[in-house]
Amino acid sequence: MNETWLSKLHGNPIDWLLSGNPWTKHMTLIDLIEKPKESDEVTKAKKELKKDPLVLQLIDDAGKWFSIPPKRHDDSKMSHYQLKILADFGFTESDPKIKDISEKAMKYVENGTFAIKQALPERGINIKISDDFNEWHSLPCDSPVISSTLYRLGNRSELLMKSIDVIKDKWNSETGWFCHLFFVESQYKRHKVGCMMAGLEALELFSLFPHAEEDLFIKNAFKSLQYHKDYGKSLYYFGRSKKFWTLKYPFVWYNALYIAEVLSRFDFFKKEMLLKEIIDWILESQDKDGRFKPTSMFMKYKNWDFSNKKENSPWITFLCCKILKQYYS
Repeated sequence: MNETWLSKLHGNPIDWLLSGNPWTKHMTLIDLIEKPKESDEVTKAKKELKKDPLVLQLIDDAGKWFSIPPKRHDDSKMSHYQLKILADFGFTESDPKIKDISEKAMKYVENGTFAIKQALPERGINIKISDDFNEWHSLPCDSPVISSTLYRLGNRSELLMKSIDVIKDKWNSETGWFCHLFFVESQYKRHKVGCMMAGLEALELFSLFPHAEEDLFIKNAFKSLQYHKDYGKSLYYFGRSKKFWTLKYPFVWYNALYIAEVLSRFDFFKKEMLLKEIIDWILESQDKDGRFKPTSMFMKYKNWDFSNKKENSPWITFLCCKILKQYYS
């Protein structure tokens, strides 16, 4: 284990993480200590994880796969975010019920990429969603989430690999893949830059494959983030104010912790001030023991450790450690 990142913390939180909840223990063994997934320690931790009541409920919720269309895109209950959490915890398609959810996700495709059940807003039209509502649409802030999650779960289907190629191709233009919904179109016409949330999620997908700084789709996706930082104002309803600087999970909205987790996977982005300032903020957010406390939460996850703003969170601490490990490696 490369311990350079540990020297940046006020204390070593590893033992504390290993004594915490099952999802933190499981991923600490894999990502921080680098134990083989076939080892006795990881196997035992995975068994504990699969029996946890909160996790079992999350699997059941994700299995409903958009039974109800979301009303907004920052809804942490959206099915693809729930499946993404399970991937973050180390689940794969070999685990009970996970492959069934993956197959549901792959049933809905539009223009070569995965779609979610949603009503696309139209100016002056109030779309009524009935019990038999069945519209499925692919958007730049949804499809990359599904594709990257399926890949992390171990899916290597031809359909998935084609969707990844489509997303890469969409980001081979300077403005990337943009939704062009009416309420952001006027800003797009002024700025001619891709959406930073879509760019971030695309980069998360691209990080899973061999990548190079000269890859055009990576350059263009990063450009949307850099442009937003340089602009210094809210753009496409995303800002860099107090809500941006939050230790918050799951990664549903555009915030500093999510950006750091993704960009720190790319060696060539480590020199960028956009990432450096977030790393400094993470280091400044630790307590005297090298632990981290959530500063914002989603009420849907109020019973999880990463939604308790009064106490240090093992999972938020793990995420910060993982980011630091990626950045300083």
